[in-house]
Amino acid sequence: MLVQEFQLCRYCASDGDFRYYTRFPSERIFRKFWQAIEPSASVLVYWSKAQRMGLEATAETGPSPPRKLPLIDEFFLYCLHTAVGLKEKVLADMFGVSTSTVSRIVITWANYLYQILGSLPLWLSQEEVRRRLPQKFREFCSDVRVILDCTELRCETPSALTLHSCTYSAYKSHTTFKGLIGVSPSGAVTFVSKLYSGGISDKEITRRSGILNILENGDAVMADKGFLIENMLNNVGARLIIPPFKHKAQFSRQETEQTQAIARLRILVERVIRRVKEFHIFDTVIPLTVAGSINQIWTNCCVLVNFQGPMELEHTAEVVAPSVP
Repeated sequence: MLVQEFQLCRYCASDGDFRYYTRFPSERIFRKFWQAIEPSASVLVYWSKAQRMGLEATAETGPSPPRKLPLIDEFFLYCLHTAVGLKEKVLADMFGVSTSTVSRIVITWANYLYQILGSLPLWLSQEEVRRRLPQKFREFCSDVRVILDCTELRCETPSALTLHSCTYSAYKSHTTFKGLIGVSPSGAVTFVSKLYSGGISDKEITRRSGILNILENGDAVMADKGFLIENMLNNVGARLIIPPFKHKAQFSRQETEQTQAIARLRILVERVIRRVKEFHIFDTVIPLTVAGSINQIWTNCCVLVNFQGPMELEHTAEVVAPSVP
């Protein structure tokens, strides 16, 4: 039986509610996003049915009848799971459905949004990056195309010793998944890698991620000192910008200004990663049972950061959220 009351309206009465429950900055942005995806979402096939039919979750074979919830509440349920970090049992009680239904909805929407958001043109052209480049950093970093950094998500410890050794991160002292994220100088997420086992190095994840295939001659890549990728970048005509190493007792005035400029620009990727981690699904250890959809959820959360508005950093350009097809 279809639940008549919209849970979204029950819980979200203000922009603050929308920020807390969905991570969208306001009701207006949430509604605009929903209006953009509703036509294609209306023909969603639940993931379990899609598997039986050998189809993708967005197959054009009509929806999986009957739906237990209004379509917008399914999306809201997915938001609650990722943005607030509510567990399946809590969501099942809130929405009056079974935990298996919650699981199907989460997996279906994770895959659907992954396809929709994955079709967005995140990677900005050289001209677009330079047009949005914050004035303060033009002197030292005018050719920066992307700022790179890695982050790790704690995951459940595998029982197999070989898997444990692959996923164990000495940095986190825990088994983790590790992803690479790229941010433009204006603060927009422009590149998201898939997740790898936590034992992978920053250099290896850069090589495997595909970022080298989309860099162009003359691009500059900003990263932390730990990214030993200078040779790989040189091979594709790009160069690496990292804070200068201290080679004498005191930096010159130019070196000091350059170091400060790089540090202020690099903080953008750190703040973007912080926004990604504000999706509270990442607060706790990720069970291995959701390993099949964690890549999709990770990518969705990274891309949805672009819909949260400009970064709170002085002298940075506005982050423009891409239009959803």
